[in-house]
Amino acid sequence: MKRIILVIVLLTVNAFMFPGDTLDIPGPGPSTMSLNIQKAIELALENNKNVLASQEEVKQFRHRVWQNLNFLPTVTLSGFKNVDEKLMELEMPAFIPGGSPERITIDFTKNYEFSLEIVQPIFAGGKLLYSYKNAQLDLNIAKEKRENTREDTILQVKKVFFNILILKELLKAHNEAQDLADSFYKNIKENYDLGMSSKYDLLRAELAAASVKPNVLKTEKLLNLSILNLKFMTGIPEDTPLDIQGTFDFSSRSLELADLVKKGLNNRSELRQLDMQISKTNNLLKMAYGQFLPNVSLIASYSYRADRFKLNRKNWEDYYTINLGISFPIFNQFKRTGQIGELRVAKKILDLNFQQLQDATKLQIQELYMTIEEEYRNIQAGQKNIETAEEGLRTAELTYKEGLISLLELNASTGDLTKAKVNFFQAVYNYNIAAAELEKIVGIKTTENTEGEK
Repeated sequence: MKRIILVIVLLTVNAFMFPGDTLDIPGPGPSTMSLNIQKAIELALENNKNVLASQEEVKQFRHRVWQNLNFLPTVTLSGFKNVDEKLMELEMPAFIPGGSPERITIDFTKNYEFSLEIVQPIFAGGKLLYSYKNAQLDLNIAKEKRENTREDTILQVKKVFFNILILKELLKAHNEAQDLADSFYKNIKENYDLGMSSKYDLLRAELAAASVKPNVLKTEKLLNLSILNLKFMTGIPEDTPLDIQGTFDFSSRSLELADLVKKGLNNRSELRQLDMQISKTNNLLKMAYGQFLPNVSLIASYSYRADRFKLNRKNWEDYYTINLGISFPIFNQFKRTGQIGELRVAKKILDLNFQQLQDATKLQIQELYMTIEEEYRNIQAGQKNIETAEEGLRTAELTYKEGLISLLELNASTGDLTKAKVNFFQAVYNYNIAAAELEKIVGIKTTENTEGEK
């Protein structure tokens, strides 16, 4: 009976709704999406705005190459109709002696004319050729920037993804510390109620449990922000739940510093871009010198002219010209000289920047190389520290139950275990990030050994 009344009420409400109103019934929420690091990278490369913009930039400079094919001939078809003109007047002497001269008009122009003109540059001092080469360099720089943007995106995704994995483990460690502190507090509260523990111990246990809570909240906040950042980078809807899948890898890597420096100097994208900028400046300098040379072009024109517009072949007269045009700049207010001087200075600046970037690349590779070695040793030491801290906590719990140590010493053992885990996870994060940054700079994947893999 209740169901029948509910159906009648719903139908009545729907009948009295305004036109266009509907009864919203909440549907199921978005399903959970499983995401590993490889899938996250693929989504970021497909949806990241910086990557998409770099791809469009390549298309833009590809069109610019077409704009610089100036060494090809220019073909122009033109036509005009003579609307009004002032005819040439000539004064003719009188044919009869003593007579007055006569003025006559002569029309040398045709009312209709259609022309086909072809202009072929022959020599321009290299300006046309180097302009085309610079357009090709701009296209190659855009392609290099696109690849560098892709590599930067991959690196940023790795950093965020590794950060999420670290924060999940840290949250797990802080929750374990919270559960342990709550358990201690509960036991001491029971002992206090039975008169077996002092109020001081109860207050210390309560303070220890409360002090862990901020770490849990802070880690949860950072984890949620990192997941949100990952969604923005990969184009995943904000309301989509994520199941982050992945494990930590801290395999030892076989690295040769000299080989890494050599590959970094050859493969680093920023160095290749700067080298192409130097080539562009050299071409601009050659174009500036070319302004002191003459420009030579071959100009051919073929025309049809007529006084009346009739599709009759006899009505039209054909006319053609073939000209060799030469222009030689003599003086242009020292603009060429100033341009050459400016380009020489710009080339020196680019050369210095290139050398500086080379030195910075060497230093950065050495720093990352030492960081990987250092953090790998920290990881090995961190594993031992966690084992030692776990054993120390187990021993402290037993000795506390025997009354041989205070609650303060027991809490210190708990803090030592949490600190050891935090240091271990931080070392794993630093190790993986340093390896990812090194891979980006040298342009290859670092070799991994199976020994030491987790």
